Amino acid sequence: MPLEVPSLYSTKAKAFIAGAIFLIGYWLLSYDGITFSDDVYYLLAGKNFWEGTMEVNSYHFSSRWGAYVPSGLIGFLLGFDPHLISLISLISYLGALGLLFKILPQRNNPWILTLWFCTQVYFLHFLTKVYPDSLLVFWTTLVPVSAYFRNQKPFLAALGLVGGLFFGFLTKETIVFLAPFPILLFVWDWKNRVISKAFYFTLISIGLLLGSLYLGYFWIKFGDPFYRVSSINAGHYISEYTYADKGLWAMFRRLTYLPILTFVERGYWLWLVMAIPGIQLKKTIVNSPALEMSLAFCCLILGFWLMTSTLELYNPIYLNPRHLIILVPVLAFLIASGWGKWNENQFLFRWILGLILLGIGISLVQMDWKMAGFQAVFLGIIFPPKFPKRIEGLAVLFILPAFAAVFYQQKVKAYPEFIKALDQEVKNATESTPILTNNFIHFSREVLFPDDSKSQELLYPIEELDSLKKSPPQELRILIYEYYQHAYPKEQEDLDLLEPWLANHYQLTREEHSDLVWIREFERTKK
Repeated sequence: MPLEVPSLYSTKAKAFIAGAIFLIGYWLLSYDGITFSDDVYYLLAGKNFWEGTMEVNSYHFSSRWGAYVPSGLIGFLLGFDPHLISLISLISYLGALGLLFKILPQRNNPWILTLWFCTQVYFLHFLTKVYPDSLLVFWTTLVPVSAYFRNQKPFLAALGLVGGLFFGFLTKETIVFLAPFPILLFVWDWKNRVISKAFYFTLISIGLLLGSLYLGYFWIKFGDPFYRVSSINAGHYISEYTYADKGLWAMFRRLTYLPILTFVERGYWLWLVMAIPGIQLKKTIVNSPALEMSLAFCCLILGFWLMTSTLELYNPIYLNPRHLIILVPVLAFLIASGWGKWNENQFLFRWILGLILLGIGISLVQMDWKMAGFQAVFLGIIFPPKFPKRIEGLAVLFILPAFAAVFYQQKVKAYPEFIKALDQEVKNATESTPILTNNFIHFSREVLFPDDSKSQELLYPIEELDSLKKSPPQELRILIYEYYQHAYPKEQEDLDLLEPWLANHYQLTREEHSDLVWIREFERTKK
């Protein structure tokens, strides 16, 4: 079946262009700064790689080449600016959208695909961030899209499928959610007697070659072909986000209803529910790409629900909504594939209605009025048989929260004001007047002040107060970025220890408090 190449003015092309413009515009307007977390590592690793100083070591992030080599190249070419470097996320999203449009059947409404692909709030939040999950969006899309062409172009299809899994693994280990996909695909083809021998032979051959090269690298460099697995296991640690150490009840909750609560709380519930009509696991439509997307969805959702974070013991992965953004392309495609089917099937209608009402009920119990209202309005738009301008109404419903999230995040973070205040304080500081500041700011100092070691050295983390007590300076500056209350509330413990020490040894000489930045200067009291 030859691929349809839409003209510039076709509905399909217009829908893709509209989606691309929306994503580009969102990327330009919604940047709210770095997250002071793992993104700092990837930004610096990419910079170091292209400067020739990056080394792979026991820290398993260091062997995520796919997470920092492409982003580092953008920084190398355009300059070390976190927003510019996040172009790699935009490229990944646009590439994934293009792949989906490539296989979208003519019978499906392309505007539905654009709408559901481009508006999930968490999916959009990481559009301007440098995280491996954003890049994984493209690789997880490439796997089922490539599989769709296995009978038409077996070599290229196998190359794309293995490449998606391989480069996805180089980017982040969660691509293993799709590891069962080729096996399920083979079982399906074998059952339906449509096995492409050329495809599977090429798939196995390329897979063995790339796997051997990968394992061989670690064998030669570290003497252990499974060094990466060992480093992942070694990187596991007990925290508030682990389950294996917290008893059977914690494990039961994690494996039963906690994922559902996460889907509802983080806005994924409607995407999951509305994808149900598009799931195609029986041969009713010949050559429908919904089959490959359905198999990919099953692998991804089961992986998120059941996958362990370490092979040393069974510990399900933390329910981080960032991990779920790789679901969005597959869900958007399935939603477009099954759009309107609930009006033709009373069984589907009742199930979808019940699940949406369940989501509303969960939000009401949690007193999440915004999410409950969002789902209720969606219900009011989607089910009336003759709702006027249904797609336009959904577009308004979805786009408003997407941009409301931008304004909320900019308000809660006030990143430009923080950067301005920090730069000013560093300019006025000297080696004898260090700036005591939030731990996450100190952690991010090499991104905040790249290639400026003097400025970096002026920042001192509050968590190391005991070291400062041994040789307290005559003058001291305190810069507190109150964004910690939203993102890192545990830092309050360090601040609570700081204040009594200041009161006993210093007197306040200057204080400024604007936006979310609290600046104070102190002098040591005379004894």
